[in-house]
Amino acid sequence: MRTPDASNDPQHGPVPPVPPQPAQPPYGAPAQPPYGAPGAYPAAPQQPYSAAPPYPVAPQQYGAPGVQQFPVPGTYGYPMPQAKPSTGTLSWALGFLIFIGIPFLSGIVSGVVMASVYRSVARKGEIARQNARSAANWALTYLTVSIVLLIVHVIVLIAFAGSEGMRGFFPLGIPITLYFAVSILHVVLVIVGTVKASGGKVLHVPFAIPYIRS
Repeated sequence: MRTPDASNDPQHGPVPPVPPQPAQPPYGAPAQPPYGAPGAYPAAPQQPYSAAPPYPVAPQQYGAPGVQQFPVPGTYGYPMPQAKPSTGTLSWALGFLIFIGIPFLSGIVSGVVMASVYRSVARKGEIARQNARSAANWALTYLTVSIVLLIVHVIVLIAFAGSEGMRGFFPLGIPITLYFAVSILHVVLVIVGTVKASGGKVLHVPFAIPYIRS
């Protein structure tokens, strides 16, 4: 028996054609998402992260808005620290060589060294020059007085060693006593001069022989 064609049925009119069904994936395979759904297409490959930008960046200039500014020593707005000028403290401090502990010789060494550094210290500024000159004049004065007193002491010992009335410490010990007194004065002046020079001041010794003039 022949089945009537439904598309030409005069009672119901033409029947639209049925669209073909998509092919089903084989059993066990993951189902394909519908067209346009998320995940329908593979994601674009991600590029690895890089700290450097892929395009050239103009260098940030100092003073630009939004740029943190750190002043550099020696540049505008941040002056270079200045070194403290020399005040001639060394010229007086070398007088502490008298504490070397060698009798008589330590005092001579102290005076010689104080006077010998005058030229090198005097080049470091006006205050240093004045302190160096004052220290050198006193050092030379101390050397002169010390040497004279020591020579007098030796002469007195030789001249009056066998005398009956010259067996006590005095008057034979007067030159050496004066030497120790001058040495104590030397230590006091060295301490005062070192303290004053370290504070930027000048110690003038009025009774020093002016071997070096300004």
